[in-house]
Amino acid sequence: MPTDRAVTVDTASGPVVGRSDGSLLRFGGVPYARAERWRAPEPTTWSQPLDATKPGPAPAQIDDGLDLVPLGANEHQREDALTVEVCTPGTDGRRPVLVWVPGGSYRVGGAALPTYDGGALAEHGVVVVGCNYRLGVLGWLAADGVPSNLGLRDLRAAVDWLRAHAADFGGDPDRIVLMGESAGAGAIAHLLATDPALPVAGAILQSGAPASALDAETATWVTETFLAAAGASSVEGLRDAPVAALLAAQVKTVDAARDKVGFMPFHPWIDDDLLTSRAHRAELPKVPLVVGTTAHEMELFRDQVPELPPEIGVVAAQAGAAKLGIIDDTVVRRAFAAGGDDLVESIADIELHVPNELLARAHEGRGNPVYRYRFTWEAPVRRACHALDIPFTFGTLDVGAWREFAGAVGDRAAAADALSARMREAWTSFAATGAPADSVVGRWPTGPSAAVPLGSDDADSFDDVVGRRVAIWLGDT
Repeated sequence: MPTDRAVTVDTASGPVVGRSDGSLLRFGGVPYARAERWRAPEPTTWSQPLDATKPGPAPAQIDDGLDLVPLGANEHQREDALTVEVCTPGTDGRRPVLVWVPGGSYRVGGAALPTYDGGALAEHGVVVVGCNYRLGVLGWLAADGVPSNLGLRDLRAAVDWLRAHAADFGGDPDRIVLMGESAGAGAIAHLLATDPALPVAGAILQSGAPASALDAETATWVTETFLAAAGASSVEGLRDAPVAALLAAQVKTVDAARDKVGFMPFHPWIDDDLLTSRAHRAELPKVPLVVGTTAHEMELFRDQVPELPPEIGVVAAQAGAAKLGIIDDTVVRRAFAAGGDDLVESIADIELHVPNELLARAHEGRGNPVYRYRFTWEAPVRRACHALDIPFTFGTLDVGAWREFAGAVGDRAAAADALSARMREAWTSFAATGAPADSVVGRWPTGPSAAVPLGSDDADSFDDVVGRRVAIWLGDT
């Protein structure tokens, strides 16, 4: 197939012109819906050929310090960016569809970042779709006159669009599998919680926070704080305001909300309509899940966590654990000690490791398969930190400064590439069959003590330190 040849696909929404880069076809910035500011997403169509030969824009956002890993910048932005990036081996056939939902604390991110290039995954015979959704104040306000959880409504619109259009790009509408990391995984988990009949075939949740949905009171407080920062009494006075003004008020809101809400005040929230429960306690669709975390999640944020003596740190851990229903002081102190009396590790447990295990157990308890992993590759400075698994997932270690950041250079380069290949094998086999498998482990096991190590560990000798701490938190030992 000639390189850079234009390729036109006729879809039910309208004709789309993409390009061939040799073995793969790419379509950038394809709209799956349209939406006016703070309105629900609606279907969209066009009659003239849509130029999708270049990557599409990211949703409107502002980089306010969320650049701790070398993902790159979303320089091309647009407020109405309910679009997908499609990478496919061909428009014939019915291939599994992997749908990537990017993270970024629910206020930054974009599907077209080079780190998220779907080419290496698509070479395994799957269609890879990157999905944009509304971020920050444009996606998560709990305000009168604004449909709740617009970001989740956007993602549901994308799933519905893919059900209708996957076959146009060589995909199987019955094998749509969602995958995301951090806020992307959290958004997927809460999307699954909105509808036990959501028409997807599975989901891969990488380092999500499924217990962190805001309650309605807190979400309303965040909105009131934002309106005050924007100098408005309601969103109606801001419907025609410049996006830059909204984002400036968003930055002020993030700063003002830090002590009350934490670093992610714009977030899925319990609206008792679309979302009635946090994801770790909700009934999810009866589909298989892959659920995992990195071994040292919060190491990426260590500089933002105050250094506290153990007797003070454990008090902070008690407050966080109580939100998960863990109120036994002895349990908290044992778990805190098991993490080396390190508040950073305890925050990782409370925010990520324990909630993901609770979600996994609840889903298994309803008779559904769950495949666990622990990403253990050690970077030179930040260890096996949050987001380090992303370039391994996509096979994009050579993008930007990822190799250096990950320590995937010199005599470690080959091992890093082999790990990346394993992860792509596992993710794409899961998309195809509902059960991940790779060349080292074979078909992955299920069960609470069966986390597959994704790093330099030998599976037979792997000591899941995180899993042992989680067992303490949950009173298993």
